Amino acid sequence: MPSEHPFDQHLKQSFDGFEPDVQPDWTGFERDLNRQAPQAPAQVHAGRGTGRLAVAAAVVAGGVMMWVAKPMVEEWMASIEAEASSTLEEHAQADAFAAAWEEFTKELNGFEQDLLDAEGEAALAAAQSLEGSAMPAANQDISPEESLGLAVTSKNVGLDNGSLNATTDAMGSGPAESEERLLAVLPFESSVKEACEGVEVAFELSGIDRTMSFLWNFGDGAFSSDPSPSHVFTRPGTYDITLSVRPPSDGMIRTRTIQNMITVLPKPEADFAWTFPAAVEGDKVRVSLMDQTPNATSAQWVVDGESTTSNWVQLDVPGVYPINLVASNQYGCLDDARREVQVGNRHGLLAQARFSPDGDGRYDTFLPHSLLELQEPWAMVVVDADGEEVHRCSDADQPWDGSLPDGSVAVNRSLYQWTVRCVSPDGEIRLFTDRVRVER
Repeated sequence: MPSEHPFDQHLKQSFDGFEPDVQPDWTGFERDLNRQAPQAPAQVHAGRGTGRLAVAAAVVAGGVMMWVAKPMVEEWMASIEAEASSTLEEHAQADAFAAAWEEFTKELNGFEQDLLDAEGEAALAAAQSLEGSAMPAANQDISPEESLGLAVTSKNVGLDNGSLNATTDAMGSGPAESEERLLAVLPFESSVKEACEGVEVAFELSGIDRTMSFLWNFGDGAFSSDPSPSHVFTRPGTYDITLSVRPPSDGMIRTRTIQNMITVLPKPEADFAWTFPAAVEGDKVRVSLMDQTPNATSAQWVVDGESTTSNWVQLDVPGVYPINLVASNQYGCLDDARREVQVGNRHGLLAQARFSPDGDGRYDTFLPHSLLELQEPWAMVVVDADGEEVHRCSDADQPWDGSLPDGSVAVNRSLYQWTVRCVSPDGEIRLFTDRVRVER
């Protein structure tokens, strides 16, 4: 099939109408020989004819050659171009691998430093062993195919951006495969899903090697590197729990976050107060306990080690009594408050046991000595044997002088009971009570 290439058409046009001079003048040539004429011009003419014939034959042969061999030449040139392209691609892939390997080496060196800081020289030796086994020798020739294979391997050594990013290539078989699958999902759980603030929550892994590096993020600004940590949430809310692990074998960090894993419920703020009677009769004080916990649904009292639900307690005089309140709210969360209730006698206020209201200027009035210097508010009430109030004051200038409400004077050797309620310097309400004898 003739070629329609532009070169062939141009060649054909060049030889159209050309006829080589192949009919020499033999008669004239013979005449010139007989005359012994100079031969140079004839020889030149013959040489020119022969040369033209040779050129024509060569051109024709070249045209035929191009006509016949051109498809083969084109195919050969195409194969050369394809081979050159393939070679360039292989070189590009090899260059890409070299760049990736260099980057991987940098990451590995950084990982070695982390291991050195976190796990000591033993972990660094393990990382160096990993690098020595994974990195090819410097004088080892690597084919493009092998380079590509190593490049793929290095891709699998990096950071895991999700909880399920382990690939099939990274998994082995048997125990290694099981470990890799466990690392892919990071199975961890908590002791409770809901907890009241202040309650300790325990976190546990399932089937994970404890020799790895761990980092727990509890979502409230607290962290832990313990494989099985416990954490106390101090503020109510809903928290996401994140766990990151890094095995010493490959340095890959796996991370998993469980959103809304822990709900922390608010606990009540337990608080209470108490009131003393204005006047006490006998050696016991009846105290009223008042629960002041906001939004409390129930309360339990523990008085001097004994539990009760009653707001009224009897306390012996004298004594210091620890009282605990355990209050709960609508969520069932508990809180407790602890105070000390102090009930004292005359020794606590430096009060005299007797006084003599006879007008001689000595011990004519009664007032506990400590009340003269007390800066906090106080009140004193004096009652007779029947519990009838005979005197009340809240000023040191108003001591009891032995006079009674009816205008009479307390008889000799009669007993009266006094009660002082006051506020201590630390803000607690205290009560002091005792008896005083009238002696004339």
